[in-house]
Amino acid sequence: MDENELIIPQKISRLSFYSIPCMLQCMMVCYMNEYIFLLFFLWCLLGTSIMYWNDMKNRLIYNVDRGLAVSVLGIKSHIANNGFNPMGKKVWYSSLLITGTAYILSLYLLKKRKRDGLIYINDMRWSVYYHMFFIHFLPTTTFTLCVLYYKV
Repeated sequence: MDENELIIPQKISRLSFYSIPCMLQCMMVCYMNEYIFLLFFLWCLLGTSIMYWNDMKNRLIYNVDRGLAVSVLGIKSHIANNGFNPMGKKVWYSSLLITGTAYILSLYLLKKRKRDGLIYINDMRWSVYYHMFFIHFLPTTTFTLCVLYYKV
C-alpha cells in the first residue's frame, strides 16, 4: 500500500504536532537509561516527521521518515528482547502488533473510501487522530512504561 497516495491537507496533517510531547518524553527516558543509539534515531525521526508534516508531497522525506520509524521500532524491539523481563516483552510485542495492525487497517480504510469517492475532510481528520494514537502515542508510551517497570 502506498500511503503517499493519500495526501492529507496540511491544515489537518499538522495536528500530528500534538504527538511531539510523547516523542520528547520517550527521548527523556532513553537519555536517563543511556539508550544513546535509540535517542539519536528518535531525534532524527522527530526532525523528519516535522519536515513531512509540513510537506506531505515530498517523496524523499516520506521515505526517510518511514525508514527511521521502522528503525526506531526495531531498536526498541532489540532493547525489549534483551532488556525486559518476560512480562515486559509480552507488553511491548503486543503493543507492536496492535500498532502494525492499526497502521495497515487505517491505510486500507482510507484507500477504500478514496477509491469509492467517499473521502471527506472529517475522515481525514479522524484518520490523523487514529494515526496519532495507534502509531505515535501507543508504542512510545508503551516502550517508556516497559523501560520504567519491566527493565531487567
